[in-house]
Amino acid sequence: MLDQRDGLGLYCMHLLRNMIALDTRSRYVVFLSTPQHSGLFRDFGNAEAHVLPSRSKLWWDQIAVPRAASGFDVDLIFNPKFSVPFFTRRPCAFVLQDSDWYVNPQNYPWWDNIYIRMMLPLYCRKAKRLLVISRSTLADLARYKVIHEEKAKVIYAAVGSNFTPVRDDALLSRFRSAYRLPESFILTATRAYHTGHAHLPPYPGGNNERLMRAYQRYRQRGGRLPLVVVGHRIEEYLRTRGLADADLAGVRFIGFVPNEQMHLAYQSAEFFVLAKLCESFGLPILEALASGCPAIVPKTCASPEVAGGAARLIDPCDEEDIAQALLEVGASARCRDEMRERGLVRARAFNWTETARRTLAVLDEM
Repeated sequence: MLDQRDGLGLYCMHLLRNMIALDTRSRYVVFLSTPQHSGLFRDFGNAEAHVLPSRSKLWWDQIAVPRAASGFDVDLIFNPKFSVPFFTRRPCAFVLQDSDWYVNPQNYPWWDNIYIRMMLPLYCRKAKRLLVISRSTLADLARYKVIHEEKAKVIYAAVGSNFTPVRDDALLSRFRSAYRLPESFILTATRAYHTGHAHLPPYPGGNNERLMRAYQRYRQRGGRLPLVVVGHRIEEYLRTRGLADADLAGVRFIGFVPNEQMHLAYQSAEFFVLAKLCESFGLPILEALASGCPAIVPKTCASPEVAGGAARLIDPCDEEDIAQALLEVGASARCRDEMRERGLVRARAFNWTETARRTLAVLDEM
Protein backbone atom coordinates (compact mmCIF):
# COMPACT_ATOMS: atom_id res chain seq x y z
CA MET A 1 0.00 0.00 0.00
CA LEU A 2 2.88 2.39 0.70
CA ASP A 3 3.89 2.30 -2.97
CA GLN A 4 0.58 3.82 -4.12
CA ARG A 5 0.96 7.46 -5.17
CA ASP A 6 -2.43 8.45 -3.80
CA GLY A 7 -4.32 9.09 -0.59
CA LEU A 8 -4.08 5.46 0.49
CA GLY A 9 -0.30 5.48 0.32
CA LEU A 10 -0.18 8.72 2.32
CA TYR A 11 -2.67 7.34 4.84
CA CYS A 12 -0.55 4.25 5.38
CA MET A 13 2.69 6.21 5.82
CA HIS A 14 1.30 8.75 8.31
CA LEU A 15 -0.70 6.20 10.31
CA LEU A 16 2.15 3.71 10.73
CA ARG A 17 4.76 6.32 11.61
CA ASN A 18 2.49 7.89 14.23
CA MET A 19 1.53 4.51 15.70
CA ILE A 20 5.16 3.45 16.00
CA ALA A 21 6.16 6.78 17.56
CA LEU A 22 3.40 6.60 20.18
CA ASP A 23 3.67 2.92 21.03
CA THR A 24 7.32 2.52 22.03
CA ARG A 25 6.60 -0.56 24.19
CA SER A 26 5.66 -2.67 21.16
CA ARG A 27 7.80 -4.17 18.40
CA TYR A 28 6.67 -3.39 14.86
CA VAL A 29 7.57 -5.66 11.96
CA VAL A 30 6.61 -3.92 8.73
CA PHE A 31 6.19 -6.16 5.68
CA LEU A 32 6.70 -4.47 2.30
CA SER A 33 6.17 -5.89 -1.17
CA THR A 34 8.95 -3.74 -2.70
CA PRO A 35 12.06 -2.04 -1.22
CA GLN A 36 10.86 1.40 -2.33
CA HIS A 37 9.97 2.54 1.21
CA SER A 38 12.20 0.27 3.26
CA GLY A 39 13.98 3.30 4.77
CA LEU A 40 10.78 4.91 6.02
CA PHE A 41 11.08 3.39 9.50
CA ARG A 42 14.84 3.54 10.11
CA ASP A 43 14.51 6.35 12.64
CA PHE A 44 12.41 4.17 14.97
CA GLY A 45 14.21 1.84 17.36
CA ASN A 46 11.09 -0.32 17.79
CA ALA A 47 10.45 -0.96 14.08
CA GLU A 48 12.00 -3.16 11.41
CA ALA A 49 11.04 -3.41 7.74
CA HIS A 50 11.28 -6.57 5.63
CA VAL A 51 10.66 -6.95 1.91
CA LEU A 52 8.64 -10.02 0.97
CA PRO A 53 8.96 -10.80 -2.75
CA SER A 54 5.80 -12.22 -4.24
CA ARG A 55 4.42 -13.46 -7.53
CA SER A 56 1.03 -11.73 -7.06
CA LYS A 57 -1.00 -9.63 -4.60
CA LEU A 58 -3.09 -12.66 -3.64
CA TRP A 59 0.00 -14.74 -2.91
CA TRP A 60 1.52 -11.87 -0.90
CA ASP A 61 -1.63 -11.40 1.21
CA GLN A 62 -2.47 -15.02 1.82
CA ILE A 63 0.88 -16.84 1.79
CA ALA A 64 3.88 -14.52 2.15
CA VAL A 65 2.51 -12.35 4.98
CA PRO A 66 1.21 -15.11 7.30
CA ARG A 67 4.36 -17.16 6.70
CA ALA A 68 6.56 -14.18 7.59
CA ALA A 69 4.34 -13.33 10.58
CA SER A 70 4.94 -16.82 11.89
CA GLY A 71 8.67 -16.60 11.27
CA PHE A 72 8.98 -13.31 13.14
CA ASP A 73 6.60 -14.50 15.90
CA VAL A 74 4.32 -11.46 15.77
CA ASP A 75 1.31 -11.27 18.09
CA LEU A 76 -1.19 -9.82 15.64
CA ILE A 77 -1.45 -8.81 11.99
CA PHE A 78 -2.68 -5.35 11.02
CA ASN A 79 -3.37 -4.22 7.46
CA PRO A 80 -4.09 -0.50 6.84
CA LYS A 81 -6.10 -1.60 3.78
CA PHE A 82 -8.36 -4.60 3.30
CA SER A 83 -7.51 -7.71 3.39
CA VAL A 84 -6.34 -10.26 6.00
CA PRO A 85 -4.82 -13.73 5.60
CA PHE A 86 -7.28 -16.57 6.12
CA PHE A 87 -4.81 -19.27 7.15
CA THR A 88 -3.32 -17.86 10.32
CA ARG A 89 -4.11 -18.32 14.00
CA ARG A 90 -2.87 -14.84 14.80
CA PRO A 91 -5.61 -12.24 15.42
CA CYS A 92 -6.07 -9.84 12.49
CA ALA A 93 -7.42 -6.34 12.01
CA PHE A 94 -7.72 -4.15 8.92
CA VAL A 95 -9.06 -0.76 7.84
CA LEU A 96 -12.16 -0.49 5.68
CA GLN A 97 -11.21 2.38 3.40
CA ASP A 98 -14.19 2.51 1.05
CA SER A 99 -17.83 1.69 0.40
CA ASP A 100 -17.81 2.85 -3.23
CA TRP A 101 -18.22 -0.68 -4.65
CA TYR A 102 -21.62 -0.87 -2.94
CA VAL A 103 -22.74 2.76 -3.30
CA ASN A 104 -21.58 3.20 -6.93
CA PRO A 105 -21.02 -0.26 -8.43
CA GLN A 106 -21.07 1.28 -11.93
CA ASN A 107 -17.59 2.65 -11.21
CA TYR A 108 -16.09 -0.85 -11.33
CA PRO A 109 -16.08 -3.74 -13.83
CA TRP A 110 -18.46 -6.59 -13.14
CA TRP A 111 -15.74 -9.03 -12.14
CA ASP A 112 -14.31 -6.59 -9.57
CA ASN A 113 -17.76 -6.15 -8.05
CA ILE A 114 -18.17 -9.91 -7.80
CA TYR A 115 -14.77 -10.24 -6.13
CA ILE A 116 -15.57 -7.56 -3.55
CA ARG A 117 -19.00 -8.98 -2.75
CA MET A 118 -17.54 -12.44 -2.32
CA MET A 119 -14.33 -11.61 -0.44
CA LEU A 120 -14.94 -8.48 1.65
CA PRO A 121 -17.55 -10.11 3.93
CA LEU A 122 -15.15 -13.05 4.41
CA TYR A 123 -12.29 -10.73 5.35
CA CYS A 124 -14.61 -8.95 7.80
CA ARG A 125 -15.62 -12.26 9.34
CA LYS A 126 -12.02 -13.42 9.65
CA ALA A 127 -10.80 -10.18 11.28
CA LYS A 128 -11.12 -9.95 15.04
CA ARG A 129 -11.68 -6.20 14.86
CA LEU A 130 -12.40 -3.74 12.05
CA LEU A 131 -11.37 -0.11 11.72
CA VAL A 132 -13.35 2.22 9.46
CA ILE A 133 -12.29 5.49 7.83
CA SER A 134 -15.55 7.39 8.54
CA ARG A 135 -19.01 7.03 10.09
CA SER A 136 -20.52 7.30 6.62
CA THR A 137 -18.49 4.34 5.36
CA LEU A 138 -19.44 2.33 8.45
CA ALA A 139 -23.13 3.09 7.89
CA ASP A 140 -22.92 2.14 4.20
CA LEU A 141 -21.22 -1.19 4.86
CA ALA A 142 -23.60 -2.01 7.71
CA ARG A 143 -26.59 -1.17 5.48
CA TYR A 144 -25.34 -3.60 2.85
CA LYS A 145 -24.73 -6.17 5.61
CA VAL A 146 -20.99 -6.36 4.95
CA ILE A 147 -20.09 -5.77 8.60
CA HIS A 148 -21.62 -5.72 12.08
CA GLU A 149 -21.27 -2.24 13.56
CA GLU A 150 -20.37 -3.48 17.04
CA LYS A 151 -17.20 -5.08 15.63
CA ALA A 152 -15.97 -1.82 14.08
CA LYS A 153 -14.39 1.41 15.26
CA VAL A 154 -14.23 4.70 13.32
CA ILE A 155 -10.68 6.12 13.35
CA TYR A 156 -10.70 8.83 10.63
CA ALA A 157 -7.61 10.20 8.87
CA ALA A 158 -5.70 13.49 8.77
CA VAL A 159 -3.26 15.41 6.57
CA GLY A 160 0.45 16.15 6.58
CA SER A 161 1.97 19.07 8.47
CA ASN A 162 2.64 20.94 5.21
CA PHE A 163 -1.09 21.65 4.83
CA THR A 164 -1.25 24.97 6.64
CA PRO A 165 -2.42 28.52 5.87
CA VAL A 166 1.08 29.81 6.64
CA ARG A 167 2.54 30.87 3.29
CA ASP A 168 6.08 30.96 1.99
CA ASP A 169 5.97 33.59 -0.75
CA ALA A 170 9.17 32.39 -2.43
CA LEU A 171 7.94 28.79 -2.58
CA LEU A 172 4.54 29.92 -3.85
CA SER A 173 6.14 32.01 -6.58
CA ARG A 174 8.32 29.13 -7.77
CA PHE A 175 5.37 26.73 -7.69
CA ARG A 176 3.12 29.06 -9.66
CA SER A 177 5.86 29.63 -12.21
CA ALA A 178 6.67 25.90 -12.56
CA TYR A 179 3.03 25.02 -13.28
CA ARG A 180 2.27 28.26 -15.16
CA LEU A 181 -0.72 29.01 -12.97
CA PRO A 182 -3.09 31.91 -13.67
CA GLU A 183 -3.15 34.85 -11.26
CA SER A 184 -6.52 33.75 -9.81
CA PHE A 185 -8.26 30.43 -10.38
CA ILE A 186 -10.58 27.69 -9.14
CA LEU A 187 -8.82 24.46 -8.20
CA THR A 188 -9.95 20.86 -8.42
CA ALA A 189 -8.02 17.67 -7.68
CA THR A 190 -9.45 14.55 -9.24
CA ARG A 191 -8.72 11.20 -10.82
CA ALA A 192 -9.88 9.28 -13.86
CA TYR A 193 -8.14 5.94 -13.30
CA HIS A 194 -8.02 3.38 -10.51
CA THR A 195 -4.83 3.98 -8.54
CA GLY A 196 -2.92 0.84 -7.64
CA HIS A 197 -4.85 -1.22 -10.21
CA ALA A 198 -3.42 -0.71 -13.68
CA HIS A 199 -5.50 -3.55 -15.10
CA LEU A 200 -8.83 -1.86 -14.36
CA PRO A 201 -10.67 0.36 -16.90
CA PRO A 202 -11.01 4.13 -16.35
CA TYR A 203 -12.75 5.27 -13.17
CA PRO A 204 -15.91 7.31 -13.84
CA GLY A 205 -16.47 8.10 -10.15
CA GLY A 206 -14.34 11.23 -10.46
CA ASN A 207 -17.39 12.78 -12.17
CA ASN A 208 -15.07 14.83 -14.37
CA GLU A 209 -17.38 15.16 -17.38
CA ARG A 210 -20.18 16.62 -15.26
CA LEU A 211 -17.80 19.06 -13.56
CA MET A 212 -16.58 20.31 -16.96
CA ARG A 213 -20.14 20.89 -18.16
CA ALA A 214 -20.99 22.70 -14.92
CA TYR A 215 -17.89 24.86 -15.29
CA GLN A 216 -18.96 25.87 -18.83
CA ARG A 217 -22.34 26.93 -17.40
CA TYR A 218 -20.44 29.03 -14.87
CA ARG A 219 -18.55 30.73 -17.71
CA GLN A 220 -21.70 31.31 -19.76
CA ARG A 221 -23.24 33.14 -16.80
CA GLY A 222 -20.35 35.51 -16.40
CA GLY A 223 -17.87 33.51 -14.33
CA ARG A 224 -14.35 34.61 -15.17
CA LEU A 225 -12.04 32.43 -13.06
CA PRO A 226 -10.15 29.69 -14.96
CA LEU A 227 -10.34 26.13 -13.64
CA VAL A 228 -7.03 24.42 -12.80
CA VAL A 229 -7.21 20.61 -12.75
CA VAL A 230 -4.73 18.51 -10.78
CA GLY A 231 -4.67 14.81 -11.60
CA HIS A 232 -3.04 12.12 -13.69
CA ARG A 233 -4.09 12.03 -17.39
CA ILE A 234 -7.36 13.90 -16.81
CA GLU A 235 -7.33 15.77 -20.13
CA GLU A 236 -6.58 12.55 -22.00
CA TYR A 237 -9.51 10.84 -20.24
CA LEU A 238 -11.93 13.68 -21.04
CA ARG A 239 -10.96 13.87 -24.71
CA THR A 240 -11.44 10.11 -25.11
CA ARG A 241 -14.95 10.71 -23.74
CA GLY A 242 -15.68 13.13 -26.60
CA LEU A 243 -15.02 16.50 -24.95
CA ALA A 244 -13.57 19.00 -27.42
CA ASP A 245 -11.78 22.34 -27.08
CA ALA A 246 -15.05 24.22 -26.60
CA ASP A 247 -16.03 21.90 -23.75
CA LEU A 248 -12.70 22.55 -22.03
CA ALA A 249 -12.48 26.32 -22.59
CA GLY A 250 -10.91 28.05 -19.61
CA VAL A 251 -9.59 24.78 -18.16
CA ARG A 252 -5.88 24.30 -17.41
CA PHE A 253 -4.62 20.75 -16.81
CA ILE A 254 -1.38 20.59 -14.80
CA GLY A 255 -1.13 16.83 -14.26
CA PHE A 256 0.04 15.06 -11.12
CA VAL A 257 1.32 17.26 -8.28
CA PRO A 258 3.33 15.55 -5.49
CA ASN A 259 1.59 15.69 -2.13
CA GLU A 260 4.49 17.56 -0.56
CA GLN A 261 3.64 20.44 -2.97
CA MET A 262 -0.16 20.26 -3.02
CA HIS A 263 -0.54 22.76 -0.18
CA LEU A 264 0.94 25.35 -2.55
CA ALA A 265 -1.84 24.64 -5.06
CA TYR A 266 -4.53 25.12 -2.39
CA GLN A 267 -2.87 28.28 -1.08
CA SER A 268 -2.72 29.72 -4.61
CA ALA A 269 -6.38 29.08 -5.46
CA GLU A 270 -9.37 31.33 -4.81
CA PHE A 271 -11.33 28.25 -3.82
CA PHE A 272 -11.48 24.48 -4.32
CA VAL A 273 -14.22 22.34 -5.86
CA LEU A 274 -14.59 18.57 -5.56
CA ALA A 275 -17.30 16.85 -7.61
CA LYS A 276 -16.46 13.19 -6.97
CA LEU A 277 -19.55 11.01 -6.63
CA CYS A 278 -18.52 9.43 -3.34
CA GLU A 279 -15.69 10.10 -0.90
CA SER A 280 -15.34 7.56 1.88
CA PHE A 281 -13.23 10.12 3.74
CA GLY A 282 -11.95 12.79 1.37
CA LEU A 283 -8.34 13.77 2.03
CA PRO A 284 -8.50 16.58 -0.60
CA ILE A 285 -11.33 18.18 1.38
CA LEU A 286 -9.30 18.23 4.57
CA GLU A 287 -6.17 19.33 2.71
CA ALA A 288 -8.02 22.33 1.28
CA LEU A 289 -9.56 23.33 4.61
CA ALA A 290 -6.26 23.00 6.46
CA SER A 291 -4.52 25.14 3.82
CA GLY A 292 -7.04 27.96 4.17
CA CYS A 293 -8.73 27.27 0.84
CA PRO A 294 -12.56 27.61 0.77
CA ALA A 295 -14.11 24.37 -0.46
CA ILE A 296 -17.16 23.24 -2.45
CA VAL A 297 -17.73 19.53 -1.82
CA PRO A 298 -20.35 16.84 -2.53
CA LYS A 299 -23.21 16.27 -0.12
CA THR A 300 -22.83 12.52 -0.67
CA CYS A 301 -21.03 9.86 1.42
CA ALA A 302 -18.48 11.17 3.95
CA SER A 303 -17.85 14.64 2.48
CA PRO A 304 -20.36 16.47 4.77
CA GLU A 305 -19.04 14.52 7.76
CA VAL A 306 -15.47 15.61 7.09
CA ALA A 307 -16.35 19.19 6.11
CA GLY A 308 -18.46 19.59 9.24
CA GLY A 309 -20.40 22.64 8.03
CA ALA A 310 -17.25 24.44 6.84
CA ALA A 311 -17.81 23.87 3.10
CA ARG A 312 -20.46 24.66 0.50
CA LEU A 313 -22.28 21.41 -0.31
CA ILE A 314 -23.39 20.42 -3.82
CA ASP A 315 -25.25 17.58 -5.47
CA PRO A 316 -22.49 16.03 -7.63
CA CYS A 317 -25.10 14.68 -10.04
CA ASP A 318 -26.66 18.11 -10.67
CA GLU A 319 -24.68 20.33 -13.08
CA GLU A 320 -26.88 23.31 -12.32
CA ASP A 321 -26.21 23.00 -8.59
CA ILE A 322 -22.44 22.79 -9.19
CA ALA A 323 -22.49 25.81 -11.52
CA GLN A 324 -24.54 27.85 -9.05
CA ALA A 325 -22.08 27.07 -6.24
CA LEU A 326 -19.16 28.17 -8.42
CA LEU A 327 -20.93 31.45 -9.16
CA GLU A 328 -21.89 32.12 -5.53
CA VAL A 329 -18.50 31.40 -4.00
CA GLY A 330 -16.58 33.01 -6.86
CA ALA A 331 -18.59 36.24 -6.66
CA SER A 332 -18.17 36.95 -2.95
CA ALA A 333 -14.82 37.59 -1.26
CA ARG A 334 -16.67 37.88 2.04
CA CYS A 335 -18.19 34.43 1.56
CA ARG A 336 -14.76 32.97 0.83
CA ASP A 337 -13.26 34.65 3.90
CA GLU A 338 -15.98 33.19 6.14
CA MET A 339 -15.58 29.75 4.59
CA ARG A 340 -11.81 29.99 5.05
CA GLU A 341 -12.12 30.70 8.77
CA ARG A 342 -14.64 27.90 9.34
CA GLY A 343 -12.44 25.52 7.36
CA LEU A 344 -9.35 26.20 9.46
CA VAL A 345 -11.32 25.52 12.65
CA ARG A 346 -12.75 22.30 11.23
CA ALA A 347 -9.37 21.02 10.01
CA ARG A 348 -7.95 21.24 13.54
CA ALA A 349 -10.39 18.50 14.61
CA PHE A 350 -8.35 15.92 12.66
CA ASN A 351 -4.76 14.94 13.42
CA TRP A 352 -2.63 11.85 12.90
CA THR A 353 -1.77 11.50 16.59
CA GLU A 354 -5.43 11.04 17.46
CA THR A 355 -5.96 8.64 14.55
CA ALA A 356 -2.98 6.60 15.78
CA ARG A 357 -4.34 6.59 19.35
CA ARG A 358 -7.73 5.34 18.18
CA THR A 359 -6.04 2.60 16.16
CA LEU A 360 -3.77 1.54 19.01
CA ALA A 361 -6.72 1.36 21.41
CA VAL A 362 -8.33 -1.26 19.15
CA LEU A 363 -5.12 -3.24 18.75
CA ASP A 364 -4.50 -3.14 22.52
CA GLU A 365 -7.98 -4.60 23.09
CA MET A 366 -7.07 -7.44 20.73
